[in-house]
Amino acid sequence: MSVALLGSVVGGGLGFVFGVLMARMLDQRDFGLMVLAVNLLLVGATVTIAGADYAAIRHVAAARTPGAKRGAMFAPISLAMRLNIGLAIAVAVFAEPISRDLLGQPDFTKVLRAAALTLPLTVLAQMFSACLSGLEHARGELVRKVVEQGGRIAFALLVFWLGFGVVGVTLSMAAAAAVAAVAVGYTLYRSLPRGGKTEKSSPRAVFAFAWPQAIGNFANQIWAVAILVILSRSTDARTVALFGAAFAVSQLPLLVYNAFVYRFSPAIARLWDRGENEALDQLLRSVTRWVAMFALPLYAVAIALPGPLLQIYGSNYRAAALAVTLMTIATLLNALAGPVENGLKMTGFVKLEMATNVVSTVLIVGVAAVLTPRYGLTGAAVSVLLYTIVRNVAKTYLLYRRVHMTALSVSLLRPVLAATVASILVVVINQYTSLGSSLLGTAALGTLLVVSYAFILLRVVGISSVDRRTLRLAFRPVGLSDSIVS
Repeated sequence: MSVALLGSVVGGGLGFVFGVLMARMLDQRDFGLMVLAVNLLLVGATVTIAGADYAAIRHVAAARTPGAKRGAMFAPISLAMRLNIGLAIAVAVFAEPISRDLLGQPDFTKVLRAAALTLPLTVLAQMFSACLSGLEHARGELVRKVVEQGGRIAFALLVFWLGFGVVGVTLSMAAAAAVAAVAVGYTLYRSLPRGGKTEKSSPRAVFAFAWPQAIGNFANQIWAVAILVILSRSTDARTVALFGAAFAVSQLPLLVYNAFVYRFSPAIARLWDRGENEALDQLLRSVTRWVAMFALPLYAVAIALPGPLLQIYGSNYRAAALAVTLMTIATLLNALAGPVENGLKMTGFVKLEMATNVVSTVLIVGVAAVLTPRYGLTGAAVSVLLYTIVRNVAKTYLLYRRVHMTALSVSLLRPVLAATVASILVVVINQYTSLGSSLLGTAALGTLLVVSYAFILLRVVGISSVDRRTLRLAFRPVGLSDSIVS
């Protein structure tokens, strides 16, 4: 858990720093083009990986012999690489009409071709990392995220210094992805189990497991592309830049959520297969509660201080304050709903998860097509919020209906109340002082909010005896374990 959380926080933090540096180094229009490139790259990687990463984790973990574990890696990697290389070639060939006719940004052609070069390399690194996870090694994600995001910063600064502009910055992402693929590949090679004959798994079994996730992932990503396309066509690259900055700020608190959910997914599958439904129900509630307790102050900072936070990108980005608030509320609701998506996947209801993504996407793309041209950036942010609500309400209902479990609990109200009170305190202070007009003052307000939240939660509102005992066990595992045994 600690390795996963470290990889998520450090890798995500470096990714955020990369975005901030580019916003300050590039003019707002070029930064908008880079936002398009990064988001399209993320969508392309998610779609073309087609669930093969989870297939690799499952089949490698289930294999009983060293040869079978090695062989289980071939089919998922082959499936993912064929799909994303095909997509990369298609995008490179049709980059001009895509940029001109679909996105309404003719100057985006060279940037899009550079992003297409990055796609196979970043997916290869992801697949190597998934194979490491199947071997029950968490360091694959740590190596991948740190090397790739750190490499983006280093290479981008170099090419920008050499005067290559936004196209060079996008090409530097390809170089970073290549280095990450080599680093994770070497880590995987060192971790491979030795001995025995390599026994390749059936491609049909991998495909059967992966195709519902491929459709679900596509639907889950296409709505984001649709919003970007609608925003790009109905506004301009500067508005896309504002959207990218607001979206990046709103996603930062998800680093905690993603780390917790990723590491507890195998436990969900194991408990369900063993029929330990009561323990699984408690696990879902506990994971959601702990995500809320740790991540809520981060959400509260973004919701209470959106304008001051955007100063990190520059004074021109404060106009995205309302969008930050709306999209952060969306990510907060996603976290409070708990790991319902992974709950459906790990209990075998993959097709239900897929259907929910498809229906939610169809509904919200229609809403975005109406709201975004009319209200611009705010309309796009509202669309993001509505998508999160529809998707999580549906999955919460399906999990309860099919599995008879829920991640929600009354105890979630405690951290929510503490975060609300702390946020009101900081908003009032910001209103009557000039602290929010500088980055240093914003840091002080953010620190005050986090400290106030911790004090209110622990000393005023209170947490359950179970959570207190877990905290003591986390900080003093040896001593407490001995006392329990004795």
